[in-house]
Amino acid sequence: MPPVPSDLHLTHDIAIPRDIPAWTAADTASLKTSVGFDMMNQLLKPEYSRADHITDPNRIDFAQSSRAERIYKSLWNHLYPLYRDIPGSPREKEKTLIKELAQHRPEVDFFLRLERKLYPWIHLHHQTSFSLYESYKGQGRGVVFCAGNNQFKFIVSSIQALRRLNPHLPVQVFHMGESDLSLERQRYVREMTSDIEVVDVTQILDNEYMQLGGWSIKAFSLLASRFEEVMLVDSDAYFLRDPAELFEDPGYKVAGTLYFYDRTLGQDWNWGPDWLKSIMPIMSSFPPTTRMFRGLSMHEQESGVVVINKRERFQGLLAVCKMNSKWERDLWSYKVFYGDKETFWVGYEMVQEPYAFVKSYGGVIGEMRDDPLEEQSNEHEGEHEGEHDKKQRPVIDEPAVCGAQLHLDHTGRPMWWNGGLMRNKNEGIKRELQFGYWMGGGGLQVHREHNVRQKDLARDLLWDLDLGSQEEVVLESKDPMWIFEESCLHGATVHELDVQQKELTEAYLKMDRIGKADEQLIEASVAVDATIHNWAQI
Repeated sequence: MPPVPSDLHLTHDIAIPRDIPAWTAADTASLKTSVGFDMMNQLLKPEYSRADHITDPNRIDFAQSSRAERIYKSLWNHLYPLYRDIPGSPREKEKTLIKELAQHRPEVDFFLRLERKLYPWIHLHHQTSFSLYESYKGQGRGVVFCAGNNQFKFIVSSIQALRRLNPHLPVQVFHMGESDLSLERQRYVREMTSDIEVVDVTQILDNEYMQLGGWSIKAFSLLASRFEEVMLVDSDAYFLRDPAELFEDPGYKVAGTLYFYDRTLGQDWNWGPDWLKSIMPIMSSFPPTTRMFRGLSMHEQESGVVVINKRERFQGLLAVCKMNSKWERDLWSYKVFYGDKETFWVGYEMVQEPYAFVKSYGGVIGEMRDDPLEEQSNEHEGEHEGEHDKKQRPVIDEPAVCGAQLHLDHTGRPMWWNGGLMRNKNEGIKRELQFGYWMGGGGLQVHREHNVRQKDLARDLLWDLDLGSQEEVVLESKDPMWIFEESCLHGATVHELDVQQKELTEAYLKMDRIGKADEQLIEASVAVDATIHNWAQI
């Protein structure tokens, strides 16, 4: 990990990992002792086979997995130079490693067996993770989407929206077979733009072990994608700036990963932090600083956009995928957290790899409301309350912005949002969102307010953000509050979208109407030609 610039903390939260001890000759020698033999037996003990159906959560020991993954990381770093220097093709290198070196080098044998236990889904076409890792070399940057038939109505406009801002960034769309994304929809996606591939992830990684479904495809698609540097984008996410800018983000340059914070929702939630402490006694600098660990929010990460340099941060991605494997997610990851979201940073914690968060919480983009709203600060409040309780809710009499969840770049400018183009997809409100305003979600503003009081830091901050004076920095006295049922945010400055941003959102709405009309034709078994639309002129 390169040195962290002194002023980067103004715009990012960087997880500084603990050092994982390097594998040494003494470690190899210890494998031949009774202590080493017991250690290997313990770590290699199978938790399940591909045919198992598990219902007992105690069968999945995440504390043991974390220990095993850290040892695996040390072995991987120790043995990769050996693999790299073996002459021949990747297949010949793996043959030498498995058939020759593993026979007389106990650390090689231990590594191969540990990999088969931890990450068995790698081995559909690769005998080791080394050849998968090598396959990324020189493959550049690209974007990954995941879509089945249910997401097709979003993916058409989302991809065309990306193309509006960057016509040349390669795209791969992953699915789980034709029962997931029909052949007709696959053909439409291939034809609707240039430099796009449609890929069945189960043809690259072994689905007998992954048993993919729902959100879990996202992490595995990152691993399966051909790109060296990859950006995962949800099917209902849309950008206001060129997404390629995120590959140049200073936090990403340092950490090799870039994440975004979710909304602040659900206080005094202890299950997640307590579970993480139980499985990871050693953590980076990041978890104690989170809203989750401080009892301020049960949500930390929004996984609608994730950026990873796989050549630099491969081990962390393997750990993320393990958390999204069938029994790990069903019995623990998705029960403790809401789907895949937190697995990205937690997976990197499991193996102590660095990661970066843009220092601003999820905001909102959409419509301004100045009529009173009933406050609801926790997404789970109201589920069991009576009419009398509802009448006692305080009324918020200040402007609010309602709509989709917005995320800012490291300079505080609107970058992307997720949640689609409708007023509130979760509540079944089908009308189109009227994009006119946005509000930041906090975190960044409060942090800057603290720092701009210091003259030297203020000067550096203004220089970094290309602002002329301190008055141009958006400051808030406190973080704004969410009205979850209404998908509204209040308590901070309301900003109006500029002309270019409004033009983009209007174009996205038009693209969305075309995509949904074509989806209805496909659903009715009518052949649709995706090339007839002049997307660039919309």
